[in-house]
Amino acid sequence: MDEKRIQVIFKTDTEHGTYQDALWFSEAEYSELKQEDLDRMKQKRVDNWLKVVTTPVPEISATEKVAQVQSEIDMLTLRLQELQIQKAEMVK
Repeated sequence: MDEKRIQVIFKTDTEHGTYQDALWFSEAEYSELKQEDLDRMKQKRVDNWLKVVTTPVPEISATEKVAQVQSEIDMLTLRLQELQIQKAEMVK
């Protein structure tokens, strides 16, 4: 038998936009909660979201970009070699 779950949907307007989410609880968990607990959980979610939307993405230098591209090329080259070996074994 499936346990009933309680969903607490909330929405918060901030200077960076509207955040909407839901918290899920079993009936037992929900019955133990106080409003302060719910408020704290909601605020934690909002704070985490605000941190994501307000933290600037670090700039990557041209040297780092070149290194990333070269790394991708190296991985693709290895994969190509693996596939060529598989093809050769299939043709035998």
